[in-house]
Amino acid sequence: MATGLALPRFIALQGTSKYLCFVRKDEELGGFLQHAGDENVSPCTKFETECARTDENLVHIKCCYNNKYLVRSSQKECWIVGEAHEPEEDKSKWSCTLFRPFVTDADESSFKFIHVQYGGYLDIDAGLNCLCIRQIDFASARSFKVVNMESSVILPQHVTFKGYNDLYLSARVIQNYPYHQFASDDIYDPTIRYEVFKASNGNVRIKSNHFGKFWRRSPNWIWADNDDTTVRNNDTLFRPVRIKGNVIALKNLGNDRFCNALTTEGKTNCLNALEAEINKWSHLRMYEVVSKREIYDVTYHLNNARTYKAPGGTVVTKEIDNGTASEAKGTMSFLYKETKTQTWNASRAWSVEVSTTIKTGIPFLADGGINVGASYSGAFSWGETIEQSTEISTNLNVNVLPMATTKVTLIVTKGAIDVPFSYTQRDTLFSGKIVTSRFNDGLFTGVNTSFKYHIVGQCLPPTTK
Repeated sequence: MATGLALPRFIALQGTSKYLCFVRKDEELGGFLQHAGDENVSPCTKFETECARTDENLVHIKCCYNNKYLVRSSQKECWIVGEAHEPEEDKSKWSCTLFRPFVTDADESSFKFIHVQYGGYLDIDAGLNCLCIRQIDFASARSFKVVNMESSVILPQHVTFKGYNDLYLSARVIQNYPYHQFASDDIYDPTIRYEVFKASNGNVRIKSNHFGKFWRRSPNWIWADNDDTTVRNNDTLFRPVRIKGNVIALKNLGNDRFCNALTTEGKTNCLNALEAEINKWSHLRMYEVVSKREIYDVTYHLNNARTYKAPGGTVVTKEIDNGTASEAKGTMSFLYKETKTQTWNASRAWSVEVSTTIKTGIPFLADGGINVGASYSGAFSWGETIEQSTEISTNLNVNVLPMATTKVTLIVTKGAIDVPFSYTQRDTLFSGKIVTSRFNDGLFTGVNTSFKYHIVGQCLPPTTK
């Protein structure tokens, strides 16, 4: 049997030509993992792995669409669904969410997975084309290609780039050819604007708005001279790699080299695919050429939401004694902090300087369910947490029996929700053009505080004379 190996934190799982894809609850086979995804950059085909607390060789696998864990569909069935709200490491329970991965090839990109509690291997059912467990031997088990998504990024559609010299990449005719030179210091310069077209596997093609043509490597210079709209020519394909923040690198697939600023042959700081590894000249600071962005028509998919316990909370206990022969009344006062947080995020969102507003309702957890309450309209940033904290004073009136004590415990807990959402995005570009798009990659995370009292009465111990 092959050895275990640590998985990347973020992955896509490819069976043959398709990717495992979470099926949303509003669709047929909702909650299942279907071998039907065409792209690996969707939140429905992206998964997060978590090391088990009890065994570093075991993992939990979580769907990035709704942050739910992969688990058996029921005690009597062997389907694997993305439905567990919390990880479970008790191997005796059918709801155990632990898997053991085994690497099966020399380049450590293919794995087989065994479900720890059931003891079978992950497979694709031929009928429904969905993920299941089969009791088969290791040799017969299916291998999945694990695509490392940790450095993979989804570039915005309308962008510009800054190089190591703090100048924007600009479309320039040099020696009668359409080059790209790090030469402009003006964000409103129309020659620095580019449009990104993504392929299903995360690769991109980039079009110069100034030249009206796609980038192409020739021989290693990056020219804008291509009209082909297909993805068949590797010289026109690039793989974006996130370095940190809004800094990326672009690898040309024609020669598998990173694009750098290069000065040679009468060209100064022009884009050239020449480096096998990323260096400081490969760093591209990506900016959106968007002056204003509006987010609206937000639709929360509550039937795909996850609820779970959040860290924190308070437990306070107080007592009242009644040493008389008659029932007595008492009042207990408690003070605690009520905290609410809201975060809106999206898989395609970048922390770049775009003035953004949102108009939306706010989901919240109440009585074990999720409701959408008061609306918010105003400025916000993707991934930024809005927090509200209030000191709450509460009084509880209690009856204390004769010769007894009443003990009251205030239990303050925090509950969290992850709610996928769809939204409309309206961008006003620097050119004045309006671009309106509908996306399904939003995830709202909220934390609410709740409290309850636990009351216990008991007799006072007898007094000695």
